[in-house]
Amino acid sequence: MTKGFPQYTHSARQGELGVNLVAKVVSDAFGWLFRRNHQEHDFGIDGQIELVTDDGAVTGQQIALQIKHGRSFLQEKNRWGYVYRGELKHFNYLSNYPLPVIIVICDPDSKECYWVHFKSDQAQRTETGWKFTIPFGNKLAMSKNVLAALVPPTTDSLTELQAYWDLNKMIAEAPSILFTLDDVDVRTMDTSSPREFFDRLRSTKELAFECQGKIEFSFSGYDLDPRELFEIGEVRAYVALLDAALPELFFFVRTEVPAQTLRTFVFCLSEVSWEDGRSTPDVTRKVSFNTDRLGEFFARHFPALNEMTEWLEMPIEENKRISYAVAECFGFNPAEFGGDA
Repeated sequence: MTKGFPQYTHSARQGELGVNLVAKVVSDAFGWLFRRNHQEHDFGIDGQIELVTDDGAVTGQQIALQIKHGRSFLQEKNRWGYVYRGELKHFNYLSNYPLPVIIVICDPDSKECYWVHFKSDQAQRTETGWKFTIPFGNKLAMSKNVLAALVPPTTDSLTELQAYWDLNKMIAEAPSILFTLDDVDVRTMDTSSPREFFDRLRSTKELAFECQGKIEFSFSGYDLDPRELFEIGEVRAYVALLDAALPELFFFVRTEVPAQTLRTFVFCLSEVSWEDGRSTPDVTRKVSFNTDRLGEFFARHFPALNEMTEWLEMPIEENKRISYAVAECFGFNPAEFGGDA
């Protein structure tokens, strides 16, 4: 009496027996977890092994398995092992699978399971598909350490990130942040350090928002140089590189008086001259600069400011507040500066 009933086919039964054998080895011999795929979601992977440490920690590391059960899978041999033949429809799927994949064949008589690590470049092409040799010595029950080596070592990310999180907390809570640019970086024209710092500030929306308007740059190694920074050729060249490397400058830079960073940038990017002679330790002189370059400076950085405020879903009023604060650093009246940035 079979009409009107779902069928438990011979193929399905063999598959179930193989999965059960492997699950028993994984659980009893390894002390790991075995999670099977539902049959309707089986596209070549029958389940996953999840590794567990000896003290019971579930690490998140996993290995995927294709499992075959039956005498037919042990009939073809060569001098090294059993020859497993796979279908072309599974090859790319297994090749692109994000976990290490092992192919397991199960002997229904001895209950022994044999395995091989699927590596696409080690498969051999056949007329109708592909094949692997599964070594006679690769007995699943004896392979716990070998299988564990297929996944990367476990890392204690919590401990490793604690110092990173602590510094981020300090950065977020600080009223201002002074980032020192080393003279070695200036001489080598290396902007990677400040760029990485800005990337850090952008690591989360929360941190970026808390750091708006906080950053000042200073240059170390030039204290004994009587010249101003904008008079030093290598500093001018380096600031030009920073200008390109830090498009988010207007969002993060400190605009409160004296707004030293913004002034340094503009002076280094412009033609600057002293009025009535250069400053001395006793007398402060005024400098003048080419305002045409200031317009170019604004045009380069306002798009990134807009992108930052849109990313953080800040209202247009906040965008205007930041834009006007930047403009005021150079003597512009916000009412004359214009509407939207």
